[in-house]
Amino acid sequence: MAAQKKDAVKSGKGSKLQARLNSDKAIQETNGSSIVSKRSVERLYYPQPTHSSDRSNSHPLEDAHFFRYFVRKPQRRAPLINRGYWIRMEAIHTIVKQFLAESQSLKKVVINLGCGYDPLPFQYLAKSTTNQENTLFIDVDYPDLMSIKASVIRESEDLLKVIGPLRTDLPTTSVKLASQTYVALACDLSQLSGLTETLQLLGILGEDCDLLYIAEVSLTYMDTEAADKVIEWASSASKGRSRFALLEQLIPDGVSHPFAQTMIRHFNRLATPLKSISQYPTTGAQAKRFTDRGWQSVRSRDLYQFWQHEIAVEDKLRIEAIEAFDEWEEFFLFCQHYVFLVADTAEATEQVPAESSSATAYDTTTFTLENTSGHTFKRRWAATAPTSEGYVCFGGLGSSSRLSTSALITNDATAAFEVDNSSGPSPRMCHASVSLGDDRILVTGGRSSPVSPFSDSWILDSKSHKWSKVASLPEPRYRHSMARIDSGTVVVFGGYRDEASSAEWMLYDSISDHWSILECESPLGLRLSPNFCWLGEYGIVAGGFNRFGDVYQDAYRWEVRGNKVVLKELSPNIFARAGSVLIKWSDSSVLLAGGIVKTGLLKMDESFQIIDLTSMAVTNVNVPNRADNFPMLVGFNLEVIPGGEFMIVGGGAVCFSFGACWNKLVVLNSGEQSYSAEWTAIEETAPASSTVEPAASLPEADSGDCSTAPRPVAVQNPVSVHDWQEIYSKQTPVLVKKADIGPCTALWTSEYLRTKVGSGREITAHVSSARSMNFQKKNFRYENMSFTKFIDHVYAATTADSVKELFYLRSLSSSKPTAKPANFKEDFPELAPDFRLPASLAEYIGDKEFSTPLRISSAGVGMWLHYDVTANVLVQVKGTKRVRMYPPSDVTKLSFPAGASSSTIPNIFETAPIPGTHPIETTMEPGDIIFIPAMWLHATVPLEPSISINTFWKDLDPKVYSPGRDVYGNRDLKAYEESRALISKIKQSFKEVPEHVREFYLSRLADEFCNRA
Repeated sequence: MAAQKKDAVKSGKGSKLQARLNSDKAIQETNGSSIVSKRSVERLYYPQPTHSSDRSNSHPLEDAHFFRYFVRKPQRRAPLINRGYWIRMEAIHTIVKQFLAESQSLKKVVINLGCGYDPLPFQYLAKSTTNQENTLFIDVDYPDLMSIKASVIRESEDLLKVIGPLRTDLPTTSVKLASQTYVALACDLSQLSGLTETLQLLGILGEDCDLLYIAEVSLTYMDTEAADKVIEWASSASKGRSRFALLEQLIPDGVSHPFAQTMIRHFNRLATPLKSISQYPTTGAQAKRFTDRGWQSVRSRDLYQFWQHEIAVEDKLRIEAIEAFDEWEEFFLFCQHYVFLVADTAEATEQVPAESSSATAYDTTTFTLENTSGHTFKRRWAATAPTSEGYVCFGGLGSSSRLSTSALITNDATAAFEVDNSSGPSPRMCHASVSLGDDRILVTGGRSSPVSPFSDSWILDSKSHKWSKVASLPEPRYRHSMARIDSGTVVVFGGYRDEASSAEWMLYDSISDHWSILECESPLGLRLSPNFCWLGEYGIVAGGFNRFGDVYQDAYRWEVRGNKVVLKELSPNIFARAGSVLIKWSDSSVLLAGGIVKTGLLKMDESFQIIDLTSMAVTNVNVPNRADNFPMLVGFNLEVIPGGEFMIVGGGAVCFSFGACWNKLVVLNSGEQSYSAEWTAIEETAPASSTVEPAASLPEADSGDCSTAPRPVAVQNPVSVHDWQEIYSKQTPVLVKKADIGPCTALWTSEYLRTKVGSGREITAHVSSARSMNFQKKNFRYENMSFTKFIDHVYAATTADSVKELFYLRSLSSSKPTAKPANFKEDFPELAPDFRLPASLAEYIGDKEFSTPLRISSAGVGMWLHYDVTANVLVQVKGTKRVRMYPPSDVTKLSFPAGASSSTIPNIFETAPIPGTHPIETTMEPGDIIFIPAMWLHATVPLEPSISINTFWKDLDPKVYSPGRDVYGNRDLKAYEESRALISKIKQSFKEVPEHVREFYLSRLADEFCNRA
């Protein structure tokens, strides 16, 4: 057999087999994170578990949490992830409940194809309403996975109690565990003959059985031809009635839609591409897929339609009370990219619904998408207003946190933007801003969390660049709209508010700094993110979300008369969107952009519409060059540029667990010639003391349906010791750009280094033929050589591909290399005058400094993933260097052997995303400084010949460090080393105890330790 495998490899078959095995493994790994997310939903959204010891009735586990048996360490996911998995689970539960509730004259069989560790069978077999004598659940998945699942079941008294006595009369090669109510079946779905044989053996393919197949995000990982065969096979395998519930991804607007791009890129990165979506991109295509393969009736809809029409109001109220939620647009985009299809071999009793579409036939005009500077502007749910300098964008959600800073959007390449933000607004999102017409901008409301709305109001004087606090809103608001109706008067409408509040409309007089509540004879109700604008003589208000995310379908003209708002309904309503932007386009037309519509995914061809207010004629804006460039029209701002163009400012979305999508600054140009102006965002700087973006708070990752792609490192501009104290207190990496570190950035050429240090200085270099050195594998050697020869090697090539060996120097003490830490000033006195830390940083570190090694490396020689027990800053002097970092909490997922400070991962930069990790990354340039807190795991790779200097300092009480020699500063803390010695003693104390008993007690001790920790 071994020889056959070798021959297969030689003939090329082995490589195909290995590729298939790798793909299967990657697919199985998506189950791990998915099940953790479902456990998060279970703990929050469903009744608390009751275990067998707490019940004495005949169904002791009816309300139990069954995911807990398969997820040992629960994690709370973000609200968007929870809501998305909840609706997936609800869709499956809906069809299973309907199926089991139907006539019980036939045996009910539920076959879950690609079940993973989902405990669906136990959830229903434990219910008193389930007829166990006439119900069978069959879980089907890869053999390795099903063996593990069967093992978990065998080890659980509760799970065994639910499924009843085990059977021993079935073949163990395919059936990993079986009872009269449950079968764990190991099967590769591309081998249908084996599956058919086992189902026949179970006696469930006759007329006396009613079958329900479930495929929740499983068939899409198969080759499409093989998946289609499963669908066709399922329509005819049984002589009785069969149903099929399919839930998987869609791309209803094609691969160019920014959500689809993010989703596809995520699964490709996980090596689990979605293979069905190109051939079956829509709900209609999926329906035809089934009717073409023998299914008599098919109902195909997306999860957005399921939310609208099949989730009861009481359920929406229940989950609203469980978890604060305000990600409506992102939730609906997720829902619109998942099909929920139910097919039946019985004749249709109703007509198959037509595929949902928001499309209406309108005239079109063509605009060209111009990436004016290629600048990605990472602000969502910010607010923008025009000034004489350009457009000022304040606040919003940045890459890692809410912001309290502003940015100037300008086409002036020489512009600067200093703002005194020392007493300005707090970080926020979902606020509103408007120009008061005199280079002053009014900002109102907003929120931190969805349950923490703001009522404060502020004015930014764009001439003095100073903030001043003005009268607060009568009550807190976010997701509200605001418009200036004359030179000093502003109207606010809608947004989040107390249901009992009558303050639907509010008016602000900027001259008297006074707010008043306007009356309205026809209240419009709570409306989140409605369309709202003022056209000079009247305004338009339309759409918006209600508290459940439903989109209002009405539209009105509005005017202010005295202290009242007068409304006049518009018909037909062509403004019915929520989360969109409505602005004046001309004296007789408006521009409507983005948002959510009730009828389905808003297609790119309909995303921008120009509406003539005289005829109410609609013209769609066609963007022919949209591929890979079309903006994500969520949480964005829209500004009209004189000359017939408009600009998208900010915006983007978290695309469920697939990763974030951010917009670039783009202009849509209506002219025939290319747009020449180049717009850029200039982040504010502080004139005296720094105002910095809050340090990153790392989000949760969910690798089954979630990207663990690195996020950017927070950028700050510290100018004082206090600023560095604040940075250190947050214990999160921070990048400082273009700091003043002395003339070294200009002077330190290869020739300068050779001349200054000379050939008489000998150093010890790491030499490696590998592109990434690894301390655990020792894939490098140490070699003594002159400094001059070392520099020659480093600068022999600008890329790693053109040389056989790479060179790396981590300097040691020149006087006592085995006894003293490196000290740059002492070890390289010739170079020391050229380099300095910024004064505030040097003062902050003070006498705590431990070591300052010089690092010089060839292009492309990666430094292994490791951690340091001391805090440090890495200062980049020459070249560029990629730096990847992980928080200390990720250490258990990144292959660090016990007692080692270095990972065994060969090259973290070429490793597929690791489930459950939270990487952040940056590319350093000359003059950049990055703060790396102690215990943060990090690796580097220079993109060209690189020079950098570290400064390490001992930031903890000296008593906690291990005593004795520690030249590199990477010995673990004293408490850890002593604790590892205790572990050895504990293990030794059990040496006379039988193995199975020893394992029992050591497992108990491990659990006890985890619980106490």
